[in-house]
Amino acid sequence: MSDPTTPTPIPVPPPAAPPAEPTLSVFDKMNRVVRRRMPTLELIHERFARTARLTLYNMVRCAVEVDVKLPEIKPYAAFVNGFPERTNINLVNIRPLRGVGCWIIDPQVVYITIDNMFGGEGKLPPKISSKEYTAIELRIIRRLVDSLLAEYEKAWKPAFEIHFDFLRQETSFQFARITDNEEMVLHCGFTVDINGRQGSVDLCIPFWVLEPIKTLLFSQMQTFQADEDSTWSDNLRSELQSAQVQLVAVLARRNSTLGEVLSFNVGDLLPIELQDPVTVLVDGLPMIKGAYGVRNGRYAVKVGEIEHPIAFGNRPPDRGVMSPLYRERPETGAAPSPQRDLP
Repeated sequence: MSDPTTPTPIPVPPPAAPPAEPTLSVFDKMNRVVRRRMPTLELIHERFARTARLTLYNMVRCAVEVDVKLPEIKPYAAFVNGFPERTNINLVNIRPLRGVGCWIIDPQVVYITIDNMFGGEGKLPPKISSKEYTAIELRIIRRLVDSLLAEYEKAWKPAFEIHFDFLRQETSFQFARITDNEEMVLHCGFTVDINGRQGSVDLCIPFWVLEPIKTLLFSQMQTFQADEDSTWSDNLRSELQSAQVQLVAVLARRNSTLGEVLSFNVGDLLPIELQDPVTVLVDGLPMIKGAYGVRNGRYAVKVGEIEHPIAFGNRPPDRGVMSPLYRERPETGAAPSPQRDLP
């Protein structure tokens, strides 16, 4: 019989299983990418800011400072909403990447630049209005954009060679849509200070355009300068100079039908006509043209013209070039033709 004073034990429920880790969606993964820094791109922008400062100074001839903002990845709709209804939009094609980006020049930068270029000091507050730009203003904007594009390409060159081809100018995003509103874009901002007056220059590139070089942008790249190995280049130059090549002088060619070839017999003579000038093949490439003759009792070719191999690669293929199999065959059976002495 149990003791009535002993308390009845209370059953303890088993511990709950830990909640399963939620599966990340495509949007969650993109949010993680948005929060990551891009060290290589930041180094590129720092390099661009240093060189663009000097370029703008040569244009406006006054104190110029260019500051870099951290690049952001955001929806295209959020990027567009951050600008007024009318602004200066410059569409550019991005090579070798497949896509279109845009450079946006703040009207303050435009009018301060124009004021300084035409003799002003840039101290008056810029006139921000919704009027259309004049032809002169558009030319100055185009000159400003071309200068920035050139410096931005130079800043990218040590990491990845990229080129921007100017397409056209627009004043409304309604006519300058570069991607869908829901697509993520890379927003790069720069603050331009001209003689104490500040404006902004913004670059927008769809993030899917940068997909082939995404790893490069997020990598921990410390420096762009690669030390040149002079020893390796000297050894390579020496080895190239001592490399042996085969020179074959094509004195004549004869076209025959297959029936004629089958009718040939040993001892037959084939009439030929010497070519003038003679083409000399260097490992199968027709690089030298000259005159055929005799020098010191030996057959020789006097060099008259040398063609660079690059020029040969740019022209259509020559059906008369000898193949490597043909070059390896021994020279046989050609009767000596009249020669002339070479000077």
